[in-house]
Amino acid sequence: MEFRSALSLVWGAVSDANRLEIGCMRNCVDYLLILRRFDLGRPVRAPVIMSVIWLPLTPGWIKVNTDGAVLSSPGVGGYGGVFRNCQTFVKGCFAVHLGQVFAFEAELLAALMAINFAW
Repeated sequence: MEFRSALSLVWGAVSDANRLEIGCMRNCVDYLLILRRFDLGRPVRAPVIMSVIWLPLTPGWIKVNTDGAVLSSPGVGGYGGVFRNCQTFVKGCFAVHLGQVFAFEAELLAALMAINFAW
């Protein structure tokens, strides 16, 4: 391999690794290879893909799905949730914008708000 090509490849990998450092990572094979090439931290395992079959709820039950998200962590975030009955009809929903929070805070606040509304 020519020296300039090798240098370009290394600088590209270092640049990609630097982007990983600021917390913005896509789950893809390229990033996994970069982490392995530089032997960064513990070994990274690929996610397990499994088939999930949805089953309707028992009549009379209501299900809530919640999610919290942030742009970088800590960063500006928000959370929300959707309540559905056994026929999958939306019974209610909520969404809240947050200031600077960590990801776990957004997730926890979503769960707490869902419990509060259910109560």
